[in-house]
Amino acid sequence: MKKKKNLMCIAAAFFLGTTVVSEELSLHKIYAEDTVTGDLDSDGVLDTGDIIMLERYFFGLEGMLTSEQCDFSGDGEVNILDLCLMKEKLIFTGTENNKIHVSDTSGLKSALSSAKPGDEIILAPGKYIYEGSTPKGRMFTGEADGTEQQPVVLRSEDKENPAVLSGTDVAKNYVLTITGDYWIVQDIIAENAGKGIIVDNSDHTRIINCEVRNIGQEGIHLRDDSSYCLVESCYVHDTGLTKPGYGEAIYIGSSKSTTGYGYNCDYNTIRNCHLGPNVAAEHVDVKEYTTGTLIEGCVFDGTGISGENSADSFVDLKGNDCILRNSTGYRNGCVNINRAFEMNRLVEGWGQNAYIYNNKAYMDTPTNSLGKKMYFLNSWNCTETVWNNFMAYEDKTLFSVDDPDDKWNYYNCNGLTYGDSSLEESIGR
Repeated sequence: MKKKKNLMCIAAAFFLGTTVVSEELSLHKIYAEDTVTGDLDSDGVLDTGDIIMLERYFFGLEGMLTSEQCDFSGDGEVNILDLCLMKEKLIFTGTENNKIHVSDTSGLKSALSSAKPGDEIILAPGKYIYEGSTPKGRMFTGEADGTEQQPVVLRSEDKENPAVLSGTDVAKNYVLTITGDYWIVQDIIAENAGKGIIVDNSDHTRIINCEVRNIGQEGIHLRDDSSYCLVESCYVHDTGLTKPGYGEAIYIGSSKSTTGYGYNCDYNTIRNCHLGPNVAAEHVDVKEYTTGTLIEGCVFDGTGISGENSADSFVDLKGNDCILRNSTGYRNGCVNINRAFEMNRLVEGWGQNAYIYNNKAYMDTPTNSLGKKMYFLNSWNCTETVWNNFMAYEDKTLFSVDDPDDKWNYYNCNGLTYGDSSLEESIGR
């Protein structure tokens, strides 16, 4: 009978097994004021680390464990049944306790203010219009720190009918500000405020499949030393409604003339985003003092770029070690776009070592509104390596811009180097 019981337990352990640990349990912990049965590493919580420790014990990779530490079954033994019950407790207790369902503005404000690691704030369909005071212009704000294993999640219940977070005036305030580490903001719409989604002094935050629209200035801004963040599959359009020269779709870092924010916004990624139409400034502006920004797989719709504040290209790179790849820009007849991409050295030592490759630019005409060549890249006193880039004019036929003999037709750059695909592995991202 005992043998049969253990076999059943082993089967149950596999049923609750490692896939569940990685996809479900990784978002949850069970906290206690004193001690927790199963807290094998004595850190005050029952979490996936304890699961792994008990599994290692059964494989002979962990020292002796006592029944007092992990006797979930109460049979005085340490066996597979305890592992099953430990996983069950995390799955069916931890998961439910950390899901916060929200259906109105006051509920959202409350959930954000009381958030803790592992919380999943789930928004019912509808519009959440902010009311009340706005410290520092921040309306909806996430301040709690998540962790790598337990991020704080803010998402719509139905991604096909996303929740709308809204201000009341495109001339003031920020729709959503994240100041904690390890947040996931997913499947929401942010609209009708001075700025859209602001990430301040936050590391490892991810903004995924969000739409930002009808914004007075920039749509998404990673600033104040925010690093290792991800903006993925987002749609940003109709920005710069009140200040066109400051209406970037995505803005990384802060200008050297700005005070009060940390400049080191490093190793952030912008991936598979659709930017435009009616983004009044650059689609992506990467500021000086930033390092390692990666822009890949994006589509830039140039319709509506204003030309104000030197906004006359899809992307402006002013940081170091930037990568721009696998992206496509469409000028769409916008006369204010005078080159596809550009780099600038605004501070000595910055605007250096970019890799720009596998991109396409549909630029309509070989001559810009200034009567000069329609360059693929304009850069001076910067350094960049390029390969496998293409451009098209009126007939939309793409042609390579990477023949060194034709350099000055397509690259107005005095620090340019031609590379090839063999460099991709060495780039490391």
